[in-house]
Amino acid sequence: MAISSSMNRDKRSIIIGVLVAVVILLALLLVYLFVVQPIINNYVLNKQVEAQTYVFADMVSQLQNTGAYQVQLGNQTLVLVPYQPSAQQ
Repeated sequence: MAISSSMNRDKRSIIIGVLVAVVILLALLLVYLFVVQPIINNYVLNKQVEAQTYVFADMVSQLQNTGAYQVQLGNQTLVLVPYQPSAQQ
């Protein structure tokens, strides 16, 4: 009888340990989903907006200085120039 009750306690402790591990993993997953991931997404979005601002400022600066802006698309070049509509009479 002593051996079977000892085995039952071992099984219970193993089951409790596994359940505790599962609860901890689920808690970590929730923390990641609701705390860490939004912080990372916000950081990435801010950096994308910052990069967009720098690129646009560079484009405007180059257009003002040289009158054209070149964009490399693979092995092709796209040249952007300011649009100046002709005056219609």
